[in-house]
Amino acid sequence: MQRFSGRHSVLFTAIMAAMPVAAEDSQYSSPLVFDQVVVTATKTENSLAEAPASISVVTSEDIMEQPAMSLNEMVEHAVGVESRKQGGRSGRETISIRGMDSSYTLIMVNGRKMNSSNAIIRGNDFDLSAIPKENIERIEIIRGPMSALYGSEALGGVVNIITKLPDNEWRTTINGDYSTPADGDGGNETMLGVNTGGALIEDELYMTLAVNKGDRDAWKPYDGSMKEATALEERDTLSMTGGLNWYINDNHALDLDISYTDDKRDGMASYSKGLQPSNQKVKRHNAAITHTGSWELGESQLRFYRDEVEIGEYDFELHNRDYITETNDTLDGSFSTDLGEHQLTVGGDYRKTKLDNTRDLKTSGKTDVTQKALFAQDEWLFADSWTMTFGGRLDHHEEFGSEFSPRVYLVHNVSNDLTVKGGVGKAFKAPSLLQLNDEYILDSCKGTCKIKGNPNLKPETSTSYELAANYQKNNWETEIALFRNDIDDLIARDLPDVIVAGQTYTYKNINKAKVQGIELGGRLALTKALSLNADYTYTDAKDETTGERLTERPRQNASIKVNRQTSEKLTTFARSSYIGNQKIDETLELGGYTLIDAGMNYAVSKNLKLRAGVTNLGNKSLSHEAEVLGYTEAPRTWYAGFTSSF
Repeated sequence: MQRFSGRHSVLFTAIMAAMPVAAEDSQYSSPLVFDQVVVTATKTENSLAEAPASISVVTSEDIMEQPAMSLNEMVEHAVGVESRKQGGRSGRETISIRGMDSSYTLIMVNGRKMNSSNAIIRGNDFDLSAIPKENIERIEIIRGPMSALYGSEALGGVVNIITKLPDNEWRTTINGDYSTPADGDGGNETMLGVNTGGALIEDELYMTLAVNKGDRDAWKPYDGSMKEATALEERDTLSMTGGLNWYINDNHALDLDISYTDDKRDGMASYSKGLQPSNQKVKRHNAAITHTGSWELGESQLRFYRDEVEIGEYDFELHNRDYITETNDTLDGSFSTDLGEHQLTVGGDYRKTKLDNTRDLKTSGKTDVTQKALFAQDEWLFADSWTMTFGGRLDHHEEFGSEFSPRVYLVHNVSNDLTVKGGVGKAFKAPSLLQLNDEYILDSCKGTCKIKGNPNLKPETSTSYELAANYQKNNWETEIALFRNDIDDLIARDLPDVIVAGQTYTYKNINKAKVQGIELGGRLALTKALSLNADYTYTDAKDETTGERLTERPRQNASIKVNRQTSEKLTTFARSSYIGNQKIDETLELGGYTLIDAGMNYAVSKNLKLRAGVTNLGNKSLSHEAEVLGYTEAPRTWYAGFTSSF
């Protein structure tokens, strides 16, 4: 009999785990997740199975199971989600959904948009460390475009962080983690977080406060001329959030949320000119006030929030620090009501973005833009087992004009166990504030040319299609989804075949792309003490203009995780993840590889839990050619941590 290779065995196991498996013991523990309630797909409550979208949920228990400094590490094992590496960026990673570029992923906190893309042009992973993990209740991930509700930034998908709500009892949780790579080349990381909250006035006024401090030493695994290069940059992060929740009466509530993040990075990355140091300091201030109302006709929400990001980047040639500031002021609101078999939701938002950037805006040093939008949605239960969700959003951008994004999605409950759903929709992504500004001039082509903005750019648009099904029984469940995105007018640099040193080029709409694939997932309780989770994604991503594969997109991803309740206090897990082959650039293709993690969680008492484990147990490293370009995997790394509550 032919033996399976390591790669194929992971894929085979993942697929098999997604298939129905009969169980004789009706007392098996239930691994089901489809009955969870989610809100991101419609701005109203739906079960995960019946929500009109493909959604993954990462719980607070998942997050605290192992150390995670940023959001991409918390969601990277969800089906259809990839923590994408950024070449030459000293270990920075971003979130990609279904093979779409990471800039197409909208990050939100309780429905509030977070975006610093105008201030931080390259290597932007600073949005991913803005919320202390101790304050996260769950993370909802929509796999697929949601411009019909959320506008331009949601062309690829949505990651919505739902934070914890306090109650009358005052509770405090302290978390600490330490991890160390086994190769002795640095990279040690420590994290300490505190979350506290409770009632200031019982049943009326509540307060929460969360603080997280993380430090990581630079990891320098190279020899020779590369010995000072940082595969993982030095990182120092402080994040804080606080909130007041005032329940004015049974029908009205007022929430105040504030947050602050201070993120510092030091690295030495390899470029065509050789090793180049980087030093960045990013500070973020965020404040929001929200009114929620319950009226005779329905439910309403009205919110104003401000997000201010300041980045200070040190210039090692001029020996000074350039500061760039982006400020977003947003007013949004929505209203939902039931009319017979229809649940209607209408709303809109107004957003003013200001950018101060004397470094790249060569004339005025500043620019701004105003965006407005209206949206409407109808969730129509037109038969006992059929629901149609349809609607659209009209966005108006003062630079490129108006864009309409319609969407229709059908959900059919075939039986109590089987749900089939699918839909089609239009989505778009607006050019960035700098891409539209002809004052904007940026060093590019690895320092040999310059790129300037183009005010005539059109938004990138896509048409998406999806067909999905999920089936669940007492001790197992499985899901499958087929998806396709046809993308037009991709924005690219307008460069000739031969770059002329010292020339200035611009952007243009030219490319077409197609991203399609299949997702499989399964959860199974093998016994009362043993359960299995597995996911598999196949992605075919092509540039339709050239016929070439899109870069930095693995063709296959698979993950299988075994959980065991070893005793009343001890749980253990082992996970194998496969990252398929991917094209890095025109000359390099990175082969597929497997990573293995293992860990344990031990409940010393009701109020004290310990955790420990190892990531990349097999000490897998990437090829030398990939590492030269900045693509690395952290080596075998040991970690230990605790959670104490009182």
